[in-house]
Amino acid sequence: MTTYFVATFARYVLVDAEDETQARELGRDALHDLYADLRERLGREVPIEIRTVREATEDEIELWTWHHNMLNAEKNDNDSTARRPNTPSGDP
Repeated sequence: MTTYFVATFARYVLVDAEDETQARELGRDALHDLYADLRERLGREVPIEIRTVREATEDEIELWTWHHNMLNAEKNDNDSTARRPNTPSGDP
């Protein structure tokens, strides 16, 4: 498998695929999920026009991985904070 960069004018995703055709299909699904916030805000479907499908560079893969690791760490921090019982001020 190869990691592909699939992008619209404003957003992109990286997907693992056998070829560009499969990358375009997987990318369309991933971009649809990524555009959920815009669909919700506008209250309608948003057309997704894929402008680029190509093999991702090592730098893009590294940045993508770092970004998702940071999102997961933030989510885990928020989850643990939400589960922590309230304690009096000054108590750990």
